[in-house]
Amino acid sequence: MKLTNRKTALIAGAAAVAAFAVPAVANHAWSNYHWERTGDAVTVPVIDNTTGIWAQRNHTGLAVADWNQSPVIDAPLLRGNADPSCAGVANQINVCNDDYGNTGWLGIASISISRGRSSHITAGITKLNDYYFNQPQYNNDTWRQLVTCQEIGHDYGLGHQNEDFSTDLTTSCMEYTSQPAGNESPDAHDYEQLLDIYAHSDGGSGGPGGGKGGGKKFDAGNHPSNWGQAIAFDAKGRPNVYRRVQGNEIIVTHVTWAIGEGPSHDH
Repeated sequence: MKLTNRKTALIAGAAAVAAFAVPAVANHAWSNYHWERTGDAVTVPVIDNTTGIWAQRNHTGLAVADWNQSPVIDAPLLRGNADPSCAGVANQINVCNDDYGNTGWLGIASISISRGRSSHITAGITKLNDYYFNQPQYNNDTWRQLVTCQEIGHDYGLGHQNEDFSTDLTTSCMEYTSQPAGNESPDAHDYEQLLDIYAHSDGGSGGPGGGKGGGKKFDAGNHPSNWGQAIAFDAKGRPNVYRRVQGNEIIVTHVTWAIGEGPSHDH
């Protein structure tokens, strides 16, 4: 697979501007989680199960196109069966929306990792909660695009550039902010970070990086009681990363809480 001139030019410039564009953040990888890469790029398909305005406005498609600007991401966008349960399926990223209820969260990203090979992602999901997106504060394309972009970014192994909702330090979707306009897409530092995360190839052919589908891996659930132990906290002290063990898999969930929602800091 050959890289396009557009993608190559974009990333060549990204490294040069990232240090100036985001002075507050040097590294925002999500631990060492990453898909196994066996070729030029990770080609794990993104399955769009969204319905209603999410599908009409093509929020998943726009986010996939943005992340595909990275030379190490080349994800096919496929239409799914609109199942809102959004089970994790091996070698896929599933994106779903539904009214998941008064849970406190706008979106979650969950990934599975095989135990004993703890850095390789084997399945990913993004869930978008219409309970909040139907409320006036969040019922707009700007918020929907920011959260869709952010959760899929987590599914590729990115963390947040900034976790303080009272600030707006970047133009990246990988930021907590109460001012979402201008933060609907990745920025140069996100693309630079992906280059770092996927700097090595695992060799061979096929495999997770080749996007071959597989069986069901996990259900993420909709509540902290489903997600396991809190292992990280945002600037407000709310737990925003959870970890649980399920058989031979480790399930890690990243949560985007609605402003003013979410549990208190509790180790």
